[in-house]
Amino acid sequence: MTGRAWKQPGLPPTLEQFEASLAALCHHDHPLPPLTDTGDGVAPWQARLVLTRPQHRVVQAQARRNVAGRSETILYFRDVTHEDEVDRMKSEFLALAAHELRTPMVSIYGFTELLLKRTFSDERRTDMLETIHRQSGLLVKMINELLDLARIESRRGMDLHITEHPVSQLVASTVRGMMRPDGERQVLVGSLPDLTVLIDGEKMQLALGNLLSNAFKYSPDGGEVMLTVHARSLDGRGYAVLEVRDQGIGMKPEQLARACERFYRADTTGNIPGTGLGLSLVKEIAELHGGRMELESEFGVGTTARLWVPLAVRSGT
Repeated sequence: MTGRAWKQPGLPPTLEQFEASLAALCHHDHPLPPLTDTGDGVAPWQARLVLTRPQHRVVQAQARRNVAGRSETILYFRDVTHEDEVDRMKSEFLALAAHELRTPMVSIYGFTELLLKRTFSDERRTDMLETIHRQSGLLVKMINELLDLARIESRRGMDLHITEHPVSQLVASTVRGMMRPDGERQVLVGSLPDLTVLIDGEKMQLALGNLLSNAFKYSPDGGEVMLTVHARSLDGRGYAVLEVRDQGIGMKPEQLARACERFYRADTTGNIPGTGLGLSLVKEIAELHGGRMELESEFGVGTTARLWVPLAVRSGT
């Protein structure tokens, strides 16, 4: 943890020398409390150390004077860097989730209160009810996606039902589930190769559906949404690469770098509906399947998303 060797030439360091060397490793905003204040052995000295050298670490430390023995000082260190990072991420996530959930709730509460206390024209009342309905739908979608993310992360793939699926079946089920026959815009599906993938059909359909939904949402002025499938290999393993390409607003490099962050949305105007959770969900599902998701985008031109899905290994192939 400290980069110090247990065995050093010469005499062992005194407690004061060890304290000085340890203090030099600590972040200046988190100085080391004096180790000499270990007391009479009844109440142990405790501290949370933030080390900057030899690398960043968060260390839970304890020290106690063994007055019953030779009055030696016993030091105990535990590396809690990972736990500290998880706690930080959890706090940030809860703060973001509370903020994002509050926005539609305030709108729903406010318009409902107005409708209860005041009289409006039929046209104005209808407009307010449509706003309530739209915000309620956004709230339900956000909660469902949060629950999906929580369930997937907590089980870490233990509830995946991996079976062999033809790629054509996955594509057909996903497109059929989100498109209306009489809809103006349709997914343009390229020729599908005869490939079989190892997936949880329900979850992979959710992932692909999110990519297609994003392609339409972020193409408000129209343009083709194209879905193609190719066979690729990486590190000796075969994959089906499902590629969704749109001709929408695209993203700048700084937006692309944050695209998979939870609640992050490239569109800040509020004109495009969404929760900012879809790509996080796609990434989680892809990685649990042993695959991955890639994004390419050019601002004002469009975005291409690639979902790498492991192929089934056939005997004799």
